[in-house]
Amino acid sequence: MSNILRSLLFVPGSRPERFEKALAAGADLVCIDLEDAVLPANKDAARAAVLACIDNEKKLCVRINPVGTETGEKDLHAFANATTPDVIMLAKCESANDVLHAQRVINQPNTRFIPLIETLTGVENAYQIASACAQVEHIMFGGADMAAELRCEFGYQPLLFVRSQLVFAAAKANVGLIDVPYVDIKSDSGLRTETAKVKALGFSGKAAIHPCQIDAIHHTFMPTEQQVAYAQAVMTAVDGLDAGVVVVNNKMVDRPIILACQRTLALVNNASSKPKTEREN
Repeated sequence: MSNILRSLLFVPGSRPERFEKALAAGADLVCIDLEDAVLPANKDAARAAVLACIDNEKKLCVRINPVGTETGEKDLHAFANATTPDVIMLAKCESANDVLHAQRVINQPNTRFIPLIETLTGVENAYQIASACAQVEHIMFGGADMAAELRCEFGYQPLLFVRSQLVFAAAKANVGLIDVPYVDIKSDSGLRTETAKVKALGFSGKAAIHPCQIDAIHHTFMPTEQQVAYAQAVMTAVDGLDAGVVVVNNKMVDRPIILACQRTLALVNNASSKPKTEREN
């Protein structure tokens, strides 16, 4: 992964007055939503508002409507014919062909894609989606739609089986994995608990629906000072990934630990280049 995302903040495409505040909230990436957050009658107006925003700010993500639908194709061609955002999220992505179709239409080698996996078919094809092309650096779990398809509760435990499958697919494809937002914006403790659980499971980031959630997500995903110090000591002691077995702080270190330490330091370096939220300052 060349870019690590701890947080992704959603903002409705039909609320352009919120774009600037969202972009200043300190999230690693802001995603303007043209899909679920926009009523069908407002799709064209929202798309126009997003295009106007991209003229001034390309470093954002836009969630488009599903590839193959009328509105999804309008979204794709609008961004192909005008300024293209840095990242495009593909709602209800179900196959590698969905990704490749979007790639062909956009035709911009620097545009990254985040396939949103939220259907049973998407889970079945998760690895193929995650490895469809090099422009896929992250995939994301869409829990609400998945819960509806599975006929289960929208909660951590009922969706643990699906989350685990996506962890496997993302790790095999060597891409990041972003979790669904925690919808109770009043519960900071609930957000921190769920974020800690998905981090332990193997997720690399979590989405948010309000700026007040960013600080808790960042704090949970950041390694501790002790973990950073250990990672630095390991990388000082070894000479490349094939250094063999060495001992650091009386602990055996081999290639898997070296890779984990690299990820720890990459996360710290990536976070240091991001703007901080007011609470982090």
